[in-house]
Amino acid sequence: MNELESAQAQEAMESWFRQVTTPGSRLLSHGVVPKIEPKFVSCNFEEKTVTLSFDVLEWELNPQNVIHGGIIATAFDTTLGLLCHYFTKPQVVITVSLNTTYHKPVFMGDAFYIKAKMEFQGGSLCNITGDAWTQNNSVLAASATAVFKALREKQHNPLV
Repeated sequence: MNELESAQAQEAMESWFRQVTTPGSRLLSHGVVPKIEPKFVSCNFEEKTVTLSFDVLEWELNPQNVIHGGIIATAFDTTLGLLCHYFTKPQVVITVSLNTTYHKPVFMGDAFYIKAKMEFQGGSLCNITGDAWTQNNSVLAASATAVFKALREKQHNPLV
């Protein structure tokens, strides 16, 4: 890929992620994803990475007054799944497995960032890793590995 093609690919990737994370997009029109309010931060086409941010919202807290682990897992599933969707362009992407490890608590009033990286892209399966860190003190809060399957059958595509 020459420099011009690389710049165009980067621009197209940024545009796609901005579009799907804009309030009112199909991704953010119903279900759980709009409730966690993902925001596009950055992406890198050549490195096959994307970073999204998430504010900690009051409804996401567990009884210990920190973000519920299921919310972090949902944010990983969303971020890593979108990266798979972008690079495979299937009609539907499904999560085969998602392994999340929690390192530090994330508190109300903070935000966290998830950076996803495509580690392997096969014919229909993708292996993607992710790290989540807090905005306030930049500590690694959680990490995840996931496998996604890209379905090629014609089905309703919620992102297009």
